[in-house]
Amino acid sequence: MDFRIDGAVITSGRLLETVLVGIPDGEEKPVEGGAAAEMREILKQLDEVLAAAGVDKTAVATARLYLQHVNRDIGEVNVVYRKYFGDHKPVRRAYGVDLQAGMLVEAAFVAELP
Repeated sequence: MDFRIDGAVITSGRLLETVLVGIPDGEEKPVEGGAAAEMREILKQLDEVLAAAGVDKTAVATARLYLQHVNRDIGEVNVVYRKYFGDHKPVRRAYGVDLQAGMLVEAAFVAELP
């Protein structure tokens, strides 16, 4: 049986799955400042989702990044991503995709729960 917490789904296999964008709660458009700023906002939201599930970033097993301009923005997104995860290295993939108007980054994460 699956159940939800705000912004995520927890499966019976004790996996938390969430998809996040750089749009702050209650806002209608992404934060200003480009792909790096959107990635920082996504990771802020990820911290909130993980905390609600009683874990931290070390529980993240996989990350999928979707970038509107992957070749242009992957470098600055990587800087933010590496700073956030530090020595913890989830399996990660990055894709160039056509995102909704105005968005530069979307990210999906899977975390293991105890």
